[in-house]
Amino acid sequence: MTRLVLEIPQQNDLPLLLAFLERLNIRIIQRSEENTVSTAQVEAAKAFILKGLPAREDFEEFVQEFEESRQDRPLPAREN
Repeated sequence: MTRLVLEIPQQNDLPLLLAFLERLNIRIIQRSEENTVSTAQVEAAKAFILKGLPAREDFEEFVQEFEESRQDRPLPAREN
């Protein structure tokens, strides 16, 4: 199976292309630009996530403290 992604610059050409592909019995999956995520949306999501994170200058120290705090508790179904 071969998949192709086509960008159709002229909206008027789309019905012609779809009719041709249907005549050739080619399966069509349409995606429009509205379904894609814009760069602005990605940046807004990053900012939202980072806003909720604790402010730490040394993240490696945070990870080490976190791992140490997890070792002193017994975990279910695990021998310590």
